Amino acid sequence: MPRYHFVVREPDHTHDDPDGVHLPNHDAAKDHGDRIVRELKEDGYHPGNAALDIHDETGQKVHSIPF
Repeated sequence: MPRYHFVVREPDHTHDDPDGVHLPNHDAAKDHGDRIVRELKEDGYHPGNAALDIHDETGQKVHSIPF
């Protein structure tokens, strides 16, 4: 099962995800990313011009979800 990394990208820095999560495919990774963004917003995280970038195990960006 592939490993996906979820990186919060803000204009002045990023929050890396060195461990990642094993998920079956890109669609499951996007669903997982949508949950991360939703939970961060519910916790009060509202950065300007930020996105959650999802990378596969080769480092290729497969999705980007804006906040």
